[in-house]
Amino acid sequence: MGLLLILAVACGDNGGVATQSATDSDSGTAGTMITTDGNTTQSTGEVPTTSGEGSDSASDSQTGEASETAGESATDGTTDNVVTDTAATETTNTATESCVDECAQGEQQCDGADGVQVCGAGEAGCLVWGEAEACPGGQTCQDGACAAGCEDACEAGGAQCLGDGVANCVEDPRSGCTVWSDPEPCDDGESCVDGVCAGPTVDCIDDCEWTDQGVAANIDLYGVWGSSATAVWTVGKAGSALYYNGNTWKAVDTGILTRLDCVQGSGPDDVYAISSDGKLIRWDGAEWTLISNLGVDDPGTSSCLSVLGPEDLLAIVLDDDYDVALWRVQKGVKTEIGGWNADVLPPLGVKEVSVAVTAFSPTSLLSSTGHVWRWDGVKAVDLQVPQHAYGLWATAVDFAYVAGRNIGLGARWDGQAWKSVNPALDGYLHMFTGSSAQRIFAVGEQKADGSGAIVAFDGIGWSPAAVPAEAQALFAAWTAPTGEVFAVGKGGTIVIGE
Repeated sequence: MGLLLILAVACGDNGGVATQSATDSDSGTAGTMITTDGNTTQSTGEVPTTSGEGSDSASDSQTGEASETAGESATDGTTDNVVTDTAATETTNTATESCVDECAQGEQQCDGADGVQVCGAGEAGCLVWGEAEACPGGQTCQDGACAAGCEDACEAGGAQCLGDGVANCVEDPRSGCTVWSDPEPCDDGESCVDGVCAGPTVDCIDDCEWTDQGVAANIDLYGVWGSSATAVWTVGKAGSALYYNGNTWKAVDTGILTRLDCVQGSGPDDVYAISSDGKLIRWDGAEWTLISNLGVDDPGTSSCLSVLGPEDLLAIVLDDDYDVALWRVQKGVKTEIGGWNADVLPPLGVKEVSVAVTAFSPTSLLSSTGHVWRWDGVKAVDLQVPQHAYGLWATAVDFAYVAGRNIGLGARWDGQAWKSVNPALDGYLHMFTGSSAQRIFAVGEQKADGSGAIVAFDGIGWSPAAVPAEAQALFAAWTAPTGEVFAVGKGGTIVIGE
């Protein structure tokens, strides 16, 4: 440090001191100099001299202390500069050491709906989000990358029934387009009707009046579902589909020749049915159209589906080797997402082998394919039902009923264990349905003559229902949001309880 100070003083003697001394001796105003001829000149910041001696003379014209004082001033200034620079360096190092990374190198995020930010090194050395780069025209930022512009899925503020809950139309903050939210379940005892949770207007249990509405055609019906009690579909053998408008049933062509096993939808103009060999068809409000073949590589023997939302569903297809393929179909595009090996025995009675599935999300479902399986988005887990099971009805992953293969028995799942269900039916159960845990129906057939049988549960016990004498074996059932119960089965049998 001593050497640096000496050098600074030396430099001040050669120029800085002479200039300062000349300025002070002439007028006391910086930048002005009086020459030997008496003229005043304006300086640009440097004092001109005629020679090295002239410079010394100007310094000598002071009291003899000017040079020393100026030299001391220069020395002090130089010292201050050294100290200041050191402090600045220390401050910079401290700032560098104390900054925190905002993100990971190369990570990307959306900045609003049409900009992308990339993570990189900032001025202080830490990782920070860079300036947003706008997406090309017609594209928006989705999940940190520019992609083709999205389309609104619904009208903002709208609501629809999805499963046993209400889904709302909201704006996706990442894309700016509208999407359907996950459904909010209705309270126990309520169902979704036209986008609103409401209690059933029909609440009969063992006192329901069952009317026969069977069709003359000799066809077996395997699935039934509706968007309301006045917009109901039932499907069955040889691609048959019947539609109920609240007054009459009408046959509608599907273009399918094999048995249709299941039917379900998200609304009256978005309904799906699947054939036993895996052909998936959609009703758009005007006609049925084939949208995918899930059994093209290995035709199935039984299939079923569960709708997640508009143009979005999960489906299972059981093949001849008892392998189950799990598919997701979105806007007609199929993706195989899982599967398992089933152990299926044909049910007792007159019903053919059938499978069932209820999906709660793309990564959560229950399925009855001989055993009962739970899919978690990665793998299928056998829930170890105590007997062969069919006819799954579930409202949650921890609340489900299945029909058993043994005479008159079923089982209930509470999320932890199975409990036997014995409604004292001398026959075979094929399906459960209901509107709450205190209003459940099981349908099937009498062992003696194969006629239709229905038993009802009121939260305490089971009672037989008075089924029309002409009703044959019942294979499937569905409860409308307003409480009416529809059951269908052999030989075109259709009964409604209300």
